[in-house]
Amino acid sequence: MRTVALISGGKDSCYNMMQCVDAGHTIVALANLQPTHKDELDSYMYQTVGHQGIELYAEAMGLPLYREAISGVAIDQGRYYKPTDNDEVEDLFRLLSRIKNELDIEAVACGAILSDYQRIRVENSNKINKQHSRSNDLMSNVVYMLMAVVLIYYLNVAALGLDPRIHLGMTIKDIQPHLLVMKEKYGLNVCGEGGEYETFTLDCPLFKKKLVIDEKQMVIHSEDPVASVGYLNLKLHLETKENYDEKIKLPPIVKNSLDFVKDLSDTVFSDISDVELSETEIESIEMLEQEEKIKQNDQNPLLTYAGDNEVDLDTTDSQNYTDSLEGGYYYDEVHDASEMHPVKDHRSIYGGKQGWYFIGGVVGDGVDTTLATEDAMKKLISLLTSVNLELQHICSVNIYMRSMEEYNELNEVYVKTFSFPNPPTRVCVQCPLPADVGLIMDAVAYKKNDEYVQETDGILKERTTMHVQGISHWAPANIGPYSQAVKVGELVGTCGQIALVAGCMRLCRGGARPQCALALRHLTRVLRAAHPRAHIRSVVQSVCYVTSRGAAREARRQLERRTAGAIVQCAVVDALPRGAAVEWHAWAHADNNRFDYEETGCNVGDYKVAINRRWNYENTVAAIVCYVSTGSSPSTCQVSFPDAASCDRHRASATHMTIQDLEGVMEYVLRKLLNDCHKDDTNDEPALYVRIFYQVWGSPSPSRMSSACEAAARRSRARVSLTLVPVPALHNAFAFLSISGLRLQE
Repeated sequence: MRTVALISGGKDSCYNMMQCVDAGHTIVALANLQPTHKDELDSYMYQTVGHQGIELYAEAMGLPLYREAISGVAIDQGRYYKPTDNDEVEDLFRLLSRIKNELDIEAVACGAILSDYQRIRVENSNKINKQHSRSNDLMSNVVYMLMAVVLIYYLNVAALGLDPRIHLGMTIKDIQPHLLVMKEKYGLNVCGEGGEYETFTLDCPLFKKKLVIDEKQMVIHSEDPVASVGYLNLKLHLETKENYDEKIKLPPIVKNSLDFVKDLSDTVFSDISDVELSETEIESIEMLEQEEKIKQNDQNPLLTYAGDNEVDLDTTDSQNYTDSLEGGYYYDEVHDASEMHPVKDHRSIYGGKQGWYFIGGVVGDGVDTTLATEDAMKKLISLLTSVNLELQHICSVNIYMRSMEEYNELNEVYVKTFSFPNPPTRVCVQCPLPADVGLIMDAVAYKKNDEYVQETDGILKERTTMHVQGISHWAPANIGPYSQAVKVGELVGTCGQIALVAGCMRLCRGGARPQCALALRHLTRVLRAAHPRAHIRSVVQSVCYVTSRGAAREARRQLERRTAGAIVQCAVVDALPRGAAVEWHAWAHADNNRFDYEETGCNVGDYKVAINRRWNYENTVAAIVCYVSTGSSPSTCQVSFPDAASCDRHRASATHMTIQDLEGVMEYVLRKLLNDCHKDDTNDEPALYVRIFYQVWGSPSPSRMSSACEAAARRSRARVSLTLVPVPALHNAFAFLSISGLRLQE
């Protein structure tokens, strides 16, 4: 893309330019905002110290420079920026508008590392390429990539351990060991995020000429016995670089997009602020566990262990592995569409005094996808209006559509409906629906109840979103009308995560194993960015959509190896966005160390029921995932039938499940989800969010399941928002129902 680079003279904007060039983008111009009549301006948005040397950057790179004066101040300092007169962000908008009128540009490159404040405001002005990186790694890269960086300024915010009289004028290479010590001692950010210090770059591989300091003047801005504040004024000139080559040669340490996913197998599987076991460490632990199982099996030959007969995936050929599982077995998938059960609208909305509302069973009727989506949106808005909610209250939306080939038609209507700046998270997958049904939709909403005091660490709960639109190496950018995450108090809900290589937004190749690992890493990073205490281990309930049965086994294995007590609902679907093999969606709770876990089950008639349940100590949050099967334990990943006769028996048994047995299953599920929550308030009927994935060619009819759920809800004294979704298969061939439930009362 033809890109204009926002520069300040600092290390981050320079590093970002090299990342842009390495990614194949062309920098066609430089842009800068400068103070007037001042050496330095205390701006929330822009580095201004060192602005006297910016003119030399243009000549050093041989590019045009566009500049504007900073006339505004930080008026709107809220989490979400709205265009505001006389705000300093409007100066940036004015500058970019002028450049777009004069040049053909497609993107804006910004070097902000971890500042949501800056990111949101730059994204408000244009699309950007924003570089995220692990702080320590970034600093190491800067040392090697920038030939000479001079520390010129720092603020007294978290700047213990820096002294202007000692450290101003030092290069980053020289001061790096001291910064690392101060990080351990005082928590100083080694990259200077938060105002600890600011830098000025004198040379880098993109410069045709280098900047040379003629004179430097130290200015002590404020004396402080703990952390004084000071900066340098510089006088500079340009010099020709010896042995300069017109062909830009970036140092080997500059990573491209694919380099950032090559570490999925052999380095730390983590985000920018976590320490976690590496893949090799996890595999070593698994090997020891497997050896222990074999030892125990030798000593106790009558004992068997779940998974002993599972084939380990070959990391070099995982796609062939998952494909091979499909051949030579009998599946209940080759049938005429006329055999499908009808799908009828079963919409409902229920909420509680805590502010949570569950919307279920919205069906968009129509052969035409556009009309069907419009129908669904009208029904959704009508439900919201009936309880005094608006679209802006929705936190998450799940869409199960008839055909991904008609995604553009659906999305066009969706964009018009959710046209506000911070939309809900979204999942969109393809399921086998009748020709007269375009989509099924459910949602979760939150509206703060002023009469019900809701606090987290003394702060009232509210719906906040993370809506990152800039391309980076951190996690996939927002490529649609949805947010990556929505947070309310301790709860975080994510959008569907597929294995896009973040820097180039192309799908990771190699099959189920690398796609599972990369999508889970995206999920981890999104959770961490949405809440400082959230992590993959914070996941209370997750859904994994896969396009092959073999991938279902791999997905469960990868989640379980990274988090104890994982609850995952796995469904095989017809297609996922971008042709992905795996998509993850999760609800997490940051206070996860206060959760209990149970794995149990029962028999209802001739059917086996296996259930996983999690609930917090206060019993205000609970989640379940339940599988109902006709054969072997539905907890295992037996993806195929042994023969055609077994498949036929399974289908007959599942299809003819009686209403009494269905009610028995649903009562058991609701009882586990409620977890005696009526004890404190006998007049309260909790609202529950229940979704049933049913095997499309072998299951009771949706009308029978809906009736059973209504009867069970009455007897359980609960209000159930139900969504019924047909899928080709579940993770286990003999499982025909997969039931997930969520209760939020905090």
